[in-house]
Amino acid sequence: MMDSKKRIQLNLAIPEHYRDLLRKLAAERILEDPGQVVSGASIATDLLITALKEIEKKEQLHHE
Repeated sequence: MMDSKKRIQLNLAIPEHYRDLLRKLAAERILEDPGQVVSGASIATDLLITALKEIEKKEQLHHE
């Protein structure tokens, strides 16, 4: 899902509730497939990239 472009680190502050939710989602994925390497941060990265791509698409359509 994630692009192969150069990655940079971005530090974000989110409410504790969402951090806990991301950890829970990661734990559930690991239980489904113990060989998988998943963290709350990797799930958050995937969600953020997906959302930004959608915004980018809408912006491009709006400017055409």
